[in-house]
Amino acid sequence: MRSVLFFFCLLTMGLQAQEKERILFVGNSFTFYWNLPSQVEQMAKERGLLWDVEQTTASGASLRDHWQGNKALTTKQLLEKETFDRVIFQDHSTYPLVHIDTTAFYFKKLKALLPAKTKVYLYSTWMYPGINGKENYPNSTNPIEENLKTEVASVEDQLLRVGAAFELFAARYPDVERFTDDKKHPSPQGSYLAACVIFSSLSGQSSKGVQRRYSSTDNNGKKIFYSMVEKKTAQKCQEVADQILFN
Repeated sequence: MRSVLFFFCLLTMGLQAQEKERILFVGNSFTFYWNLPSQVEQMAKERGLLWDVEQTTASGASLRDHWQGNKALTTKQLLEKETFDRVIFQDHSTYPLVHIDTTAFYFKKLKALLPAKTKVYLYSTWMYPGINGKENYPNSTNPIEENLKTEVASVEDQLLRVGAAFELFAARYPDVERFTDDKKHPSPQGSYLAACVIFSSLSGQSSKGVQRRYSSTDNNGKKIFYSMVEKKTAQKCQEVADQILFN
């Protein structure tokens, strides 16, 4: 009887391992600030989704850097050797404004390394004060998303509308800071908002009710926190993410 139960447990564990989705973030500091990939993975875990979320990132990296292996990146080799169910691409924040042709060129080259079944996403980031190229779009509030949609994404690619969420959040809650002191990188609130948008985009589920802080243990067994925001701020982020995605 024990042997049967042991076999059943092994079989169940094997099936669960086979069903786990591998998700890869390709990006830079707009991706890795405040452990954004880990936040998305923890949200999925909380909802019973088996996601293994990984990242290949470097500060200031563009998709060209990922392709050429600059900044010690091994993204190209990773995509050639391993298979992911979903891959999220995030270019340098200014490229969709001033080098959209370069964004499109290297996005297509990296995408070509993926199996046809892999779902591809473009992480549409946010406009920030002083961003290079903003002056070229005086009549647009979200030119990054517009350019990615019209010049880069194919019909089968999905935009992760984080920039749109930032704009809506600023309009509703101007007193909640989305940026760090450099007025460019995401604050803890900004990264949490991005995580809500990305989680809901990938899962099709509302982020309402997910936790506002996520923790784990380090290699020495000591508790560490991926992120934390205040309760009311978390609810605001969840509401805005829902508005962008489901309304």
